[in-house]
Amino acid sequence: MVPSFETRIPWSLSPSRVEVGERDSSNLSEAEKALQELAQVFLQQSRFPEPNSDFAERRGTTDGAEAPLENMEAKYRALVEQIPAVVFMAYLDKGIGEAYVSPQIEAALGFSQSEWLEDPVRWYAQIHADDKMRWSVEAAEMFISGKPLKSAYRVMARDGRVIWFQCEAKMIRREDGRPWFIHGVGFDITERKKLEEAILEISAQEQRRIAQDLHDGLGQHLTGIAFMSKVLEERLSDKSLPEAAEAAKIVQMVNQAIDNTRQLARGLHPVAAEGAGLMSALKKWASEVEELFHIRCRFHCERAVRIHDVTVATHLYRIAQEAVNNAIRHGKSQEIVIRLSARSGAGTLSIQDDGVGFTKDPAKQPGVGLSIMNYRADIIGGSLKVQPDEERGVVVTCLFPVRNLE
Repeated sequence: MVPSFETRIPWSLSPSRVEVGERDSSNLSEAEKALQELAQVFLQQSRFPEPNSDFAERRGTTDGAEAPLENMEAKYRALVEQIPAVVFMAYLDKGIGEAYVSPQIEAALGFSQSEWLEDPVRWYAQIHADDKMRWSVEAAEMFISGKPLKSAYRVMARDGRVIWFQCEAKMIRREDGRPWFIHGVGFDITERKKLEEAILEISAQEQRRIAQDLHDGLGQHLTGIAFMSKVLEERLSDKSLPEAAEAAKIVQMVNQAIDNTRQLARGLHPVAAEGAGLMSALKKWASEVEELFHIRCRFHCERAVRIHDVTVATHLYRIAQEAVNNAIRHGKSQEIVIRLSARSGAGTLSIQDDGVGFTKDPAKQPGVGLSIMNYRADIIGGSLKVQPDEERGVVVTCLFPVRNLE
């Protein structure tokens, strides 16, 4: 057994150890493959041996018997410590886990290897309060279904800084299907997140400015033209001149231009800066969909969900908007239901349709719309799931944190 590489922790108290670090995407796939191979060999050889086991016999008492294991440890350590990420491994069998975390954990969060491993609930304790619920749901899904976990979370460093991590973890099973160990890596994406948030904020500010200019500038200008045209129409009508009919058409066209301008301004800035803004915007959007596409589109919100952060509310609105548009364009849906709910600081936005469902073409890649929805969910500290409905169609679900829930 190698003390520097392993420590025993109560696994029942620590269901997942997705660690952190700085992402280097250029060699990620090759590094992951090499890590997986080395991890399996290393972990196979570093189990606590049973008395009189073959493993104990193979180790023997000669000086050269330790060489293969020591050589494997050296290779694994060299690879792990060169990767700009934090690597972890943890066994799952018999309720007791043997865990390893790479030394990059200290540079990332300020905790030493021993501190991180000695406290079986430290990882969960350090997750940002707004991301705890989502982490619990996604980690549970990995354990139940065996699907790899790939998601981004905020974690609190020792000094109070908020660090964003892209976490990727996988549960490895034995040949008979029993869970064996968890292996994964985490990459520090804080700087990327800051850049993305800055770009989004600049974009949102520009959209608000353009919407304001359309409403206060072009909208008011067109309103003045409509008023003058109406006066001209009335004067021509009073004189019984045939040009009165043409003036009436001008008034009608200008009024239509005013409506179009208002709709454009509302599209650029759809959610009002108030707690009930998202509910009002989604209700109005559902009505507009029914009117434009002649299908059923309903909005359900049993209890008021007041979101006071207009940026979060706008991202949620755009997710719903994109999901509805996809259901109509690609799913050929005739009925769409938008639901909004929240409890205990956790919100859920779901869009359910009765369309044709997913494409059967395995070669077809996810569209830009889905990537943007995932990106928006990620930005607000949430997660997005797109899955087939039990009967037909698709359900898009966004889990997100809600502060100051009323």
